[in-house]
Order: sequence, then C-alpha cells, then structure tokens
Amino acid sequence: MQGALDFYRDLPVRPKRPERLFFGLFPDAETAALAGRCGQRFVCEYGQEERWLKRERRHVSLHHVGDDKCLRTKLIYAAKRAGQEVSLRQFCVTFPFIRSFEIVPAIMRRPRRCALVLLGEGEGLLELHRILGAAMNKNGLRAAEEFTPHMTLSYGPTLIPTQAIEPISFVVREFALIHSKLGLTQYEVIDRWALKG
Repeated sequence: MQGALDFYRDLPVRPKRPERLFFGLFPDAETAALAGRCGQRFVCEYGQEERWLKRERRHVSLHHVGDDKCLRTKLIYAAKRAGQEVSLRQFCVTFPFIRSFEIVPAIMRRPRRCALVLLGEGEGLLELHRILGAAMNKNGLRAAEEFTPHMTLSYGPTLIPTQAIEPISFVVREFALIHSKLGLTQYEVIDRWALKG
C-alpha cells in the first residue's frame, strides 16, 4: 500500500486541462543549440539558476489551438484542415534581441518566475502567422491577432532587460501541429506541413 502511495506522490502535478494543441515551428538542431548557449551567457552574468528547455523543445509558437482535458478529434481535424490550406515559400527568421519577461510575479512568498526568450523578426514569419490564422478562422478555430515572435529558452527568477545580441537566424522550411502534454514537458508532433522551396 505504501508503495502505491509513493508512486502517486511522485507523479507530476498537471493542470485541469493538461492537453495543449498549438501550431509552431522548430529551429534546426544547430540553431537550437546556439540559442541555448547565447541564453546561458546572459544568465551567467546575473548569477541566477534557470530551468532550461531541452534543445528539442525550443520552438516558436504560431497559434494556440486549445487546452482540454483530453485531445478532441474534431479540434485536431479542424487544425489539420487549417494547416493544409497554408501555401507559402520558405523564409528566414532572425533573432536579434534577448530579454526576459515576468510570467508569475513575486507575491505571497512565491518566487518570481520569468521566461528568458529570443525575440524574432521577419516578414515571412508574420505572413505565416496571418495566413495560418485566416485558415484557422475559416475552419472554426479561434486565431490570435496579436503576435510577438519569440523562442523561449528557460524559466527562472532572472529578469533581463532587452539587449541586442549577435543575430541568430535559420530558414523555416516547415511548421507543425504540436500536442504539448502540460506538466510532463513532452511534445508530440501530430502533423507537419512543408513550405515551398
């Protein structure tokens, strides 16, 4: 009986709606590693400990589709239809700045939690967000109008002001529909769509 209790105590705490669906794009492995090294240099200057995202989880979110108790087939179907309707050429995205922003303020003895991100820019990225958003709306999904392109590197107490870095760039050749298992730090790519070469 005690073994069973220990097992349940060791399970990660998950939110009430733990299954997240979103559109995003991943950098190549070399760019993801370079982004991580860049972030670590800045964090070292502040002497704070961060929780780093694994290299394979670094991404740029395009659109949030939804959070639910379980994955819903009709949501996946609508998202796949939206993804299929996107027609765009490959493009380059550049990250010329780094900064962090507060996602949980320091209140009632809880430590402040900040996200350290690279800020991205590029007309192609904005166009992909716009076209995909229109396809989502057409297929009954709610798309966000606001978009601040960024790649999250870590979470921690460090609040770093916006600073210029040596720009980090990569060519976007595809985007994906991703299932994020909240609380488990796991991603599952449900589908991918290649951009025109």
